[in-house]
Amino acid sequence: MLAYTWNISVDFTAFKIDIIDITGLAKDALHIYVGVGVYLLCLLLLLPIIKKQGIRSFIALIVVTGVALLGEYLDNRHIIRPRGFFALGMVDIKASFHDLVNTCLVPYVLHALNKWTAIFRPANKPASLTKRHKKTDY
Repeated sequence: MLAYTWNISVDFTAFKIDIIDITGLAKDALHIYVGVGVYLLCLLLLLPIIKKQGIRSFIALIVVTGVALLGEYLDNRHIIRPRGFFALGMVDIKASFHDLVNTCLVPYVLHALNKWTAIFRPANKPASLTKRHKKTDY
């Protein structure tokens, strides 16, 4: 059932239908999982490379948006390749916009909560275990 060769000719729609059949999840739920999964994976992979949380989170947003746009291109490739972007109908555009929102909304909300609230920051700064309180403390 999942005998795909990973090259350009992979039928993306058939692949998505197989994933929906295997997981039993709705297409919208899979978009949400992919968006959150790519965002968190990107944050983890960038952790040793970029130390500043704000920059790392912004780059992860760019990656999530790029993955979502690539997915929509692959979904509509059968229309775009022969006739171009302007051949997409209103139904196709609405479906793509719906999928983009499903994929990107939660990562953007998590980024905003991290940037503009203290919800993901520790309440108390941890005290140093090596710090001495008095000179007589040896």
